[in-house]
Amino acid sequence: MLIEDEKSGLSKIETNPKRLGVPLTRWGRNLLSQCPFHSPEESSLFFYDSLGYWRYHCLQCGSDGDLVEFLMRSRFNGLSEKDSRKEALNFWGSSEEKIAQDNNNGDPHILKEIGGEKARVLESFVRYCHWAACKSESTAEYLKSRGWNLGQAQLYGIGYYSGDPEPFISYCLLSGLERHEVSFYLDNLELFHEPRLTIPARNSKGILHSVYGRTLDSLVTTAPDTYISYASGPMDIPFNIQQDNSNPIIVEGFFDALTADLAGIPGVVSTMYQQFTPSHLYKLKACGAESITLILRRETNRRSQEFHIRKYLELAESEGLRFKSVVLPKDEAVDTFVRKEGADALLSMIRDTEEDTMRTHRRSVLLQDIKENFDTAMLCPADSDVGYPLFSFPTLSHTIDGVQSGCYFVSSEPFGFKSDALTSFALDLIEGNDKVKVIYVALDSPRRQVFDRTIAMIADISERNVRKQNADEETAKKVRAGTQKLLDYVKKNRFEIWEDTPSFDNIKLTKYLQEELAENPNIVLIIDGIDHLRISNRNDISELTERRSSAMLDLYKALDIPIFLGGELFRNDKKIVGPRPYIRDADAIFWIGQEEDGVFRLSVTPKRAHAMLYEANIELSKNSNRMREQ
Repeated sequence: MLIEDEKSGLSKIETNPKRLGVPLTRWGRNLLSQCPFHSPEESSLFFYDSLGYWRYHCLQCGSDGDLVEFLMRSRFNGLSEKDSRKEALNFWGSSEEKIAQDNNNGDPHILKEIGGEKARVLESFVRYCHWAACKSESTAEYLKSRGWNLGQAQLYGIGYYSGDPEPFISYCLLSGLERHEVSFYLDNLELFHEPRLTIPARNSKGILHSVYGRTLDSLVTTAPDTYISYASGPMDIPFNIQQDNSNPIIVEGFFDALTADLAGIPGVVSTMYQQFTPSHLYKLKACGAESITLILRRETNRRSQEFHIRKYLELAESEGLRFKSVVLPKDEAVDTFVRKEGADALLSMIRDTEEDTMRTHRRSVLLQDIKENFDTAMLCPADSDVGYPLFSFPTLSHTIDGVQSGCYFVSSEPFGFKSDALTSFALDLIEGNDKVKVIYVALDSPRRQVFDRTIAMIADISERNVRKQNADEETAKKVRAGTQKLLDYVKKNRFEIWEDTPSFDNIKLTKYLQEELAENPNIVLIIDGIDHLRISNRNDISELTERRSSAMLDLYKALDIPIFLGGELFRNDKKIVGPRPYIRDADAIFWIGQEEDGVFRLSVTPKRAHAMLYEANIELSKNSNRMREQ
């Protein structure tokens, strides 16, 4: 059911002198009135334009028809069809010339304004799909899962398409349309054959420019084909755009806009899961926008989201528009928030949000970050580690409070065990953390060698045994099991190995990682062979090692993830020495060295510390060189 008046918190405004003989109030983009056709009178009669021209429909008694019929039925003394048509067109704002023109042509003026075949084809598709929705149980079930019913869906022309074009083609032929007209204007109709919900989209003048389809799977929201357009057309027209909208509220999804409009929140438009662009803004401004309010779902990567908001703010300021941004609570969308909390809660959230400028935005983001940082810290028990655990190095893991966001340099004596340490850390992170994904960038060895080393460590066998068939069946079984485990990690998107290519440099590395981070926030990056990384920017720095170190700092600041860098350092008189930028810029130096007595030791020295943070003996597997604390 609709949200009750007393819970909506909306100030209902009477319409202007264009009257229909009943008191009208604005409800979203539609008009609401008491129904004169049943008793007791209730505010359940909607006037809406979802089918291209104004109609009425009562959610209680089911009365339905166009405005001419409403005027003829509702007036006490009755009206002739001619007088009713004149009043209906006066409500539209039409002139006498348009009335005469419509009478001469015998077509509604709205169709003539659209112009010809495309209007008839798209309108026929909307009417057919609306009829089909009334017969479809799957549509009713999907709408019920979204808190809607078929009567409410009718207000917006929502329909159902089975995926089979032939019944619709037959319907069009009976309506006087040709098959080639349908194929031309609904050019994507035969590309998608699964059942979908259909949603008509109109421009600010009410002209139907496309019909969108949405899969009936409630759980699918981000798949590439979740939303499609049956008719090729402009994708930059905000969904549900309206004329004379000075303060549009911009949301992301179709049902975000539809549910908000159904709840009576005026001026809600949707970007249809696209990023907000200048083209969207120009169209809203042409409809009278003086300020915009952007409502966004909370992203996992808050840093990336704030970057986008800042970009939208700059765009609004460049056009002289006031700007607000509202980020919803975690796991909430406008659709779910309005159904749970009501329209009043969303409107209060908007009212309580101050308008933003570039100067105030920096302060508000800082305050929000401080609060979120505090809340996150308070949720972490005192006896737990903040970062990802390394179960083969329990003392180290507890000492560094888990592997956290930071830049760590891992090195050893020349021809030492740097790569073995990095692979050991990678397997520890994957095996001990269900959500972590490790990306291993191999810059100083071929990818095949990383495969062999990883399988050997998983199976605890020598690398030599991985590279060929083995006469020992037990060893062969371990190779098969280790290979299968590595395959599983890759299939489950837990482990990737990137190798060096002629076009691979720090700019492309950052771009690839940003794309990965958008899908999985729990990424740990390992770069084995930082000395071989190509740098395609920072030409202002002449020294190559300085450039590489600066590029890694830029990468760390952009991604805010744990980064392990394997490279060449040296130890002289118990001190770590080497390229100064690597030592200076790393949050900690991990050093694997072999003592005179043959014992291997791992030490961790944090930045600007006068003493080691951690030092302990480590064991290397006799077969695979996998490391663990002694």
